[in-house]
Amino acid sequence: MKRLFFALWPDETTRAEIDRLNQLLICQRLKKTRADNLHVTLVFMGNVDDATAQAIRWCIPDITAEPITLVFDQLSAWSNANVLCLTTRHTPRQLSDLVEQLKTVIVQQGVKLDDRPYTPHVTLARKAQANPTIRLESICWPASSFVLVESVSTSRGVDYQVLESWPLDL
Repeated sequence: MKRLFFALWPDETTRAEIDRLNQLLICQRLKKTRADNLHVTLVFMGNVDDATAQAIRWCIPDITAEPITLVFDQLSAWSNANVLCLTTRHTPRQLSDLVEQLKTVIVQQGVKLDDRPYTPHVTLARKAQANPTIRLESICWPASSFVLVESVSTSRGVDYQVLESWPLDL
C-alpha cells in the first residue's frame, strides 16, 4: 500500500516565492512545511494498493485539461485542522474541471474519496492557532502539469515524492 495523491507541483520560482513568504511567518509553535514539500493537492486518495494505483495511472492519459494559473491572495488559518494555508479567492474553472476528472477516474477504480468540497490551498504550517498579521502580496502559480505523489514517512518527517507527471494541454 502506498499513500498517494494527485497535486500541482510548483516550478522553482513559485516554490521560492512561497518559501520566502513562509519564512516571514513568525510564531513559536508553527511547524512549517519544508520548501520541497510545497504543493496544491488535487485529490487525496490515501492508502492505495499497487494494482489499483496502476489502473488509475493507465486512465490518466484520457484526461484533457488546460494549463491553470492560480493566484494565491490570502492566508487562512483552519482551526479544525490547526493548519495555516495560502488560499485563493477564485478557483479557476480549469482547476475544477481537472479535479472532477481525476475524482471520476479514481472512483471508477474503487477508491472511496472524501466528499468535502474542494478548496485549493498550499499548507504553509501546522499547529497554527490564528492568522499571523503580515502583508501578503499575491503569488501567481502557473501550472502546466500535474503529478502523482507518494507520501513517505522518513526520519526527518514526511517526504512527498513525485512518481509521475502529466502535461496540462488541450
